[in-house]
Amino acid sequence: MDNWLTAPRYLSELRSPPSTLLGAGNTAPPSVVNFLTRLRLLYGVPFNHLVPDSRLLPPESVRFFYIDRNFTDRLVDGALSVGKTTTREFSHAQASNAALRAQVDEEERNLRLQLRTPGALKFTAPQTADLSGVLVRSRAVSGWPGLEVKAYRSITSARPEGERLDLLRMDRLAPDVLLCIFQGVPTRVDMEEPREGIQFGVDLIDADGNGIVEPSSAAPSGLRLKLRKLSGTLAGQLLGATATNLRPTPQTVVVPVRRGNRRVLHVRALQDTLSSALAASGDPDAQPGTLTAGELALQMFQFPFRQRFEGSGDARRVTSQYIDAVLKVAVIAKPLEPDEVLALFPRVL
Repeated sequence: MDNWLTAPRYLSELRSPPSTLLGAGNTAPPSVVNFLTRLRLLYGVPFNHLVPDSRLLPPESVRFFYIDRNFTDRLVDGALSVGKTTTREFSHAQASNAALRAQVDEEERNLRLQLRTPGALKFTAPQTADLSGVLVRSRAVSGWPGLEVKAYRSITSARPEGERLDLLRMDRLAPDVLLCIFQGVPTRVDMEEPREGIQFGVDLIDADGNGIVEPSSAAPSGLRLKLRKLSGTLAGQLLGATATNLRPTPQTVVVPVRRGNRRVLHVRALQDTLSSALAASGDPDAQPGTLTAGELALQMFQFPFRQRFEGSGDARRVTSQYIDAVLKVAVIAKPLEPDEVLALFPRVL
């Protein structure tokens, strides 16, 4: 019987090229690639390894971070080291490392898409070397499970919207802790309430738009409403808005309430107040005549809050502010004529 150390077959396999070592197609099993990709994106990593002390992430706080590729690559190496006990296994791992890493790099950019939409087409854009992320601990995470997070870079005066970065992972690690990982390093991150939160409402602000509720004899509830344009290319924007300035200082009116209950709006009085204020503004795009139901709805739209974090990469110079969503309206619906109502609801009349 031949000694296994000198067996020709063993020596031949030991010196085999990577294509033979990895098998047909030079690819690793999808389950292996998926597991290693999850490690790259910190799935399964204990939370106390990410945040070793709760004081590093106190309540109502946010932390931005970079991901060290050396750290995540060592996670992958550790998983692949299982079973490497002989020269043959080490040789196999060394020969197949480049091809396996290329598979993991590609899967890294597609894992979230595949989890959300099984069978979706894979993303083939080039990989960026840098990954970054954000950890949020806030009641907003538990209060709005559908919280949206968007990251941007390459923001210039000619392109203020910037280039949107791909979101590689977004998970709630606890009821009030959110982890997001981006492909690339952003200069701006927006966190928004879910878009289905659009509703009618009024503002808790003073006459200067400072967000301070001050009930008085002139404004018993302290409620105010920002005036918006009703027509033109900027319909839906605040009064005073221009193509280059969509966020002017808001002009507001006091919201009338019922005498017997200051938490109930006096809708007819509000309609009259808005009509008078818009007519007196002098803005040609804010002349309602008789304020219709559609125009009243336009004035009372309330959009989800957006918290913006922006900086140049220096953690000491990151700004944070609430940003109002911009409303774009093409056409305000006009009241239906009686024959139109009859056509829609033939049994109404």
